[in-house]
Amino acid sequence: MKAYKIIAITFSLLLALTVPAEDIDHIHKDFYREFVRLRNFGEEEDFYAHTAKYKKFLWSNQMYEAYFKIKTNEGFYFASHQHPLRAMRTATELEEEIMAYGDTTLLYLPSGLKGDIYKQTHNIPKADSTYIVALKQVGKRDHKFTMVVHMNLAEVNLTTNPEKSLEWANLALHEADSLNNYEHRSMALGTKCYIFFMLAERDSFMQTKERFYKLKEEFDALDEQTKATGRQHFSSYYDKVMAIAQTAFDGKFKEAVDMADIAQLNVDRQMVIFRIYAMEGEAVKEKAHKRLEWGFAAMTALYIFVYIMGRRRLMRKIRRRKEELKVAMEKAEVANKTKAAFIRSMSHEIRTPLNVINGFSQILCSNEFNLSEEEKKDMKKRIMANSESITLIINELLELSAGESVTLDESNLTDTCPNELGRKAIAKAGKQNDKGLSLVFKSDLADSFVFKNNEDTISRVLEKILDNAVKFTSKGSVTLEVSRKDDSVLFSISDTGVGIPEDKQNEIFDNFVKLDDYKEGVGLGLPICRRLAHSLGGDIVLDRKYKNGSRFILQLPIL
Repeated sequence: MKAYKIIAITFSLLLALTVPAEDIDHIHKDFYREFVRLRNFGEEEDFYAHTAKYKKFLWSNQMYEAYFKIKTNEGFYFASHQHPLRAMRTATELEEEIMAYGDTTLLYLPSGLKGDIYKQTHNIPKADSTYIVALKQVGKRDHKFTMVVHMNLAEVNLTTNPEKSLEWANLALHEADSLNNYEHRSMALGTKCYIFFMLAERDSFMQTKERFYKLKEEFDALDEQTKATGRQHFSSYYDKVMAIAQTAFDGKFKEAVDMADIAQLNVDRQMVIFRIYAMEGEAVKEKAHKRLEWGFAAMTALYIFVYIMGRRRLMRKIRRRKEELKVAMEKAEVANKTKAAFIRSMSHEIRTPLNVINGFSQILCSNEFNLSEEEKKDMKKRIMANSESITLIINELLELSAGESVTLDESNLTDTCPNELGRKAIAKAGKQNDKGLSLVFKSDLADSFVFKNNEDTISRVLEKILDNAVKFTSKGSVTLEVSRKDDSVLFSISDTGVGIPEDKQNEIFDNFVKLDDYKEGVGLGLPICRRLAHSLGGDIVLDRKYKNGSRFILQLPIL
């Protein structure tokens, strides 16, 4: 037996001398009820604090499988609350603990958690394949887990393969029925309603919706003691999208679109809106066919009347469409001006260094000029500097074209010393400091402090922000400060430069925004910095309270 298991058992036996078994069971149930309440309705900090105590209680009482499942649910909570790196770290730790415990049949738990993380980060192919692995690992051991995975597979296949999604939802519903689980029965029926809506199958939608509300009536009829004893809940996950679907099936397409625009949906909003527009198009087409048939069958006078009324409606609709097209044209014109400005900026930013490179290269290669070694050295330096400027622009454009998706890779996370990164970034900025600025590094952390993160990515963000600070500061200083706040490391870059006007502060993180057209760059540095910060699970913001120039704060989680 592993040493850690011997220690855990010994501790549990000592605890059992003072706590009767029935009291332990009662405490366990109280812990679980509070865990469910905080997971569904509580604050994040309260949930984390309670979960830590709950895991400690389970481990100390040798309730290992319950411990692993609660830790898995903690990972699900991280993933659903936009903490993908913490969730992946939890999955990795869970896998290591299960391997150390020696029961490899429990490896389905971290696999299912990883599937959830990929689902939350919209890596659909990876989520699908990981869930399939989890199903193979669990076998017939945990029917509730199998039911949840079937439900998740139904979700991840919703937009790409609705028919396959329907198969998974039916399997989940079958599992939920066999376990008498109201939460997942309602989830499965809600999923089927959404799928039938996406397939525009009105009759199937109405039948499934009727089953859903009959189940709701059955659940509401249960007394509170029965709900608590059976740990029964009813899911409202698809309530809003079902209401929107019903409105669209009733032919109230504009009202359905308005509902989708303002509702907090748990599904892809654009897919819902596209489906409503498609249904509207089919309805218009069907009405047109009916009018045509009616026109040929009706009397001439009636036909003329219908034609005139239809024409009046059509003219009103055309007028509305013209107004919509006018608005769209105005937006397109703004986009066109933005594109033109971007092209002008790119032409200038690339042509200027190319002209410098071309001119100096011709001089260096010509025999007509009698150049000193110092002059040759200066020209080479200028050629290199302008080549680097072009390379920087191309790299920023490539980074922009890479998209916004986040790729989680545990192998890229290493022990990172923020003080070391800060000093290196300040030293590199000093090489570009030809204005005599004071470059200062400060830290509230010890040099021994490290945290898990990606050094290269952090360095790229710091270098870009410091480069901006030096570029827009003519005199004074640029200061990089490192500190800690709660579970985050903060990198604060302050300068005594021109600052950012209040009317521009909301735009600086948009692509191609330049505050000074006469400064180098194409307006991609800050947007790329924010995307890189998000990929690390953090963020970068402008400190609007700082008035002596500009101050940007990079916040990264301590994992």
